[in-house]
Amino acid sequence: MKKYIERLLTEWEQHGKIIIAVDFDDTIFNWKMNDYETYSKVIKLLQRCKETGAYIVIFTCSNKDRHGEIEKFCNVNNLKIDGINQNPIDLPYGNEGKIYANIFLDDRAGLDEALDILEKTMYIIRGRRNTQSTLEQKF
Repeated sequence: MKKYIERLLTEWEQHGKIIIAVDFDDTIFNWKMNDYETYSKVIKLLQRCKETGAYIVIFTCSNKDRHGEIEKFCNVNNLKIDGINQNPIDLPYGNEGKIYANIFLDDRAGLDEALDILEKTMYIIRGRRNTQSTLEQKF
């Protein structure tokens, strides 16, 4: 897991922001699993990542006619997203099909491990920024 934290940390520091792609159904929204504790945990972590410097994109196989429902759910839950199924910034890749992201959160793809990597990396970034800010205030 350490190498994935280091990779994400390097990308976050290099660009100042990362792109987090998040599945919707059964990752932040109850579709079939009724795992409300996990949904809440994911949403809270995403809110902190957004404050720390992250783009959040919903990456879902849902039809476009659900996108309004998805946006409404995110707004009601105070989760500011930067798009659905599209890159949040102009990139030369990831514009046809699979979007580009620094990390993917999906209930069907190692969600617990990805959450651990993201949370640990976010706290390292926050700590480094706080230390830098404190040093700048002293001098």
